[in-house]
Amino acid sequence: MNLYRRTLIYSSALALVATTLVVGAGPASAAHVACGQTITVSTTLDSDVGPCSTGLTIGANNVTLDLNGFTLSGTPATGDGPGVDITGRTGVTVRNGTITQFDAGVAITGGSGNTVTYLRLLDNRGSTATDFGDGVAVFNSTGNTISYNQVRNNGPYSGISLIRSSNNLIEHNQITGNNMATNNTSGIRVENVGTAASNANTIRYNLVQGSGLDGIQLFARASDNRVHNNSVLQNNRDGITAFAGASRNIIEDNQTRFNGFGPIPGNGIFIRSAVGTVPAPANNIIRRNVSTNNAVLDLRDGTPNCGTNVWSANQGNTGTPPCVFNP
Repeated sequence: MNLYRRTLIYSSALALVATTLVVGAGPASAAHVACGQTITVSTTLDSDVGPCSTGLTIGANNVTLDLNGFTLSGTPATGDGPGVDITGRTGVTVRNGTITQFDAGVAITGGSGNTVTYLRLLDNRGSTATDFGDGVAVFNSTGNTISYNQVRNNGPYSGISLIRSSNNLIEHNQITGNNMATNNTSGIRVENVGTAASNANTIRYNLVQGSGLDGIQLFARASDNRVHNNSVLQNNRDGITAFAGASRNIIEDNQTRFNGFGPIPGNGIFIRSAVGTVPAPANNIIRRNVSTNNAVLDLRDGTPNCGTNVWSANQGNTGTPPCVFNP
């Protein structure tokens, strides 16, 4: 794993192969899987796997790993890597079970068109040294779907992160209690690496609650993302925030309530200001959101007179500047 990820959020605004599993071709049948195996054909677990010091690696395109309701578990110590490692693969599906106590639940690096669905991703704890620390981490990959998962108590980075990744879909997940660090751990992070941002992603119909820092973050230069119909509640700082250089994002029809009551007071929706050489967020559309009972402000734009950002038809009790209340 190359450590091309990421500084902490407050500054970012500026083969694991032990054996190969071989089963018959055709539809997946129940198979006994051990720690460290490489999955090269569609496979359905017949039992729990772990505790493992090394997780599973997907070694072929267009295969399904069905946990079949079982648990894949790591150890409490860091250094286990991801529970399921999907590197350079296309068309892989991981579904239907629990992944816990790895450095990350599922890590997708490169490739495209993979699906992570109906998983319980719990207590996966990495570190800045390992570049992991998420329920799901997507690095430099496109066209993936992360849906209908329960994502809880992962860190120090996030429940779900997209890192330099575009055209992905995050929908219908319950992303709760990812609060390992109050200065870093957020529900969903849409991250840049240097000047390479994560663009054109869709984040919709998720519950994002109780994060250590923000609920949903659009990092520096993130563009053309659509964040809609999410419930973003009781996160320690901002509910939804967009950092310097974020442009042409659409934030609409979300509920952001009771955010900002943690150690770093925050807002319901916050479009931030320019930082250093990175310009202010521009040409973002923020509309029809309901944002109430947040600690600092319900609606906030750090650009004077909202710049080129368009706010319309939002409901909130407090906000600045006045243009956030445009009809």
